[in-house]
Amino acid sequence: MKSVVLLISFLLAFWCSCTSATTTPNPVLQVVRDIDGDILTTDSRYFVVSALTGAGGGGVFRDIGAGRANFVCPYQVVQSGRDLYRGMPVIFKPKAGKQVEITESSDVNIEFYMDNPSGICNNTVWQVEGFPGHDIPMYLTTFGEAGNVKNVASWFQIKKVGSHSYKLVFCPFGEPICTDIGVDHTAGRQLAIGLGHAFNLVFIKDTNIGIKSIL
Repeated sequence: MKSVVLLISFLLAFWCSCTSATTTPNPVLQVVRDIDGDILTTDSRYFVVSALTGAGGGGVFRDIGAGRANFVCPYQVVQSGRDLYRGMPVIFKPKAGKQVEITESSDVNIEFYMDNPSGICNNTVWQVEGFPGHDIPMYLTTFGEAGNVKNVASWFQIKKVGSHSYKLVFCPFGEPICTDIGVDHTAGRQLAIGLGHAFNLVFIKDTNIGIKSIL
């Protein structure tokens, strides 16, 4: 009888050790860091720049988009083809209003920063245009609305892919159903979902003072 009890105790201990080794604990949200290793915060602005140097292109900015030269206000989210151009800075606004540090896998609005906004072209908040819909790809525009939890097309998440590199994803129905945001090189380097690849990027803090925004 004693040997049976010892055998059961051994099997239970073995099962518990295997379970603890293979069970993934509840993940703790990790902070997002810029290229210098500093934590992204809501009170700073950042350039969103390609993680690839050389032929990877430059930063993200607001533009009129391909084939829309007569449009009054720029509204497409595009990546510059110039490696040394950092683009237009953005600010991040978490869905959790009191959150100061930007964390991975948490919902944020992304908004182009303008320190001299005009009354005509003050559209700055990113969103997936046409969602929900069936067109693929769906392009990112700046007709979003910050802080509106019901507007799922304007919320994005940041996922880590390297030591200081990240990607942006769109998770309208929550995780794990997320879609990578990529760059459509056939459409003026516009950012879009449904391209089948991700735009790997880094964040560079904007330390400029004064008027640095573009229309």
